[in-house]
Amino acid sequence: MQAINLKKIIFLFFSFIVFSQLAISQGNGYSLNKADSLFKKQNFGLAEKIYEQKLNNFSDPPYLISLKLAYIKEQKGDYLKALYFLNKCFEKKPDEKILAKLNELSIQHELKGYELSDFNFLILIYKQYSGFLFGLMMLLAIYIFGIIIYKRYKKENIPFKQKMFLVFYLIGIAVLLNVPNLYHQGIVNSDGVMIRTEPSAGALVIEKITKGNKLDVIGNKDIWKRVYWNGEFGYIKENDLWLVE
Repeated sequence: MQAINLKKIIFLFFSFIVFSQLAISQGNGYSLNKADSLFKKQNFGLAEKIYEQKLNNFSDPPYLISLKLAYIKEQKGDYLKALYFLNKCFEKKPDEKILAKLNELSIQHELKGYELSDFNFLILIYKQYSGFLFGLMMLLAIYIFGIIIYKRYKKENIPFKQKMFLVFYLIGIAVLLNVPNLYHQGIVNSDGVMIRTEPSAGALVIEKITKGNKLDVIGNKDIWKRVYWNGEFGYIKENDLWLVE
């Protein structure tokens, strides 16, 4: 009897979770359909509010939401937010038209950092296909590990080089997994932002930059982001940047 009651409780619990998720998904879909309808009618004010509310409901926001928000922001004259959402679109789905628009806005407002360097392009491609790459590398690691286990089972000699290769290979996988967390691009969100030599308000100022400029962000320390700008590394307060993720 107790076992039957336990099964009922488990069934009801999982049913509640499933129906809750369905309700949330339907709610998101309804609101987004409404926002899309408003967008087509060029009622950008209401559409913008719904899109921005829905952004918080997605861990990985749909591409089209960011694209439409970029369009709305540009229509409103908010070039800073337009650049931010266009960059989010380009991160998710590199496209020549979006890149051309980014370059157009950056030239129009005399901004730097929007040129697509070889390094940025490689990082972008890696982020897009990191899951597939990681899967392949893990399969190879499992295969090598299996060979070593098989040799040990057969009491065969395992060369030291093979053991070290597996160790360094696994370290390489760990490093690659952390690349997306270590490297980002950031857009300066206010004027007169200071890049300093050290993560301290008392450190020397390398340069003051205006809002809209884009930098490479490589790591962080407390409330500071380590950035690469004009061939130099420096630090900017995290509140002065919008990370493109």
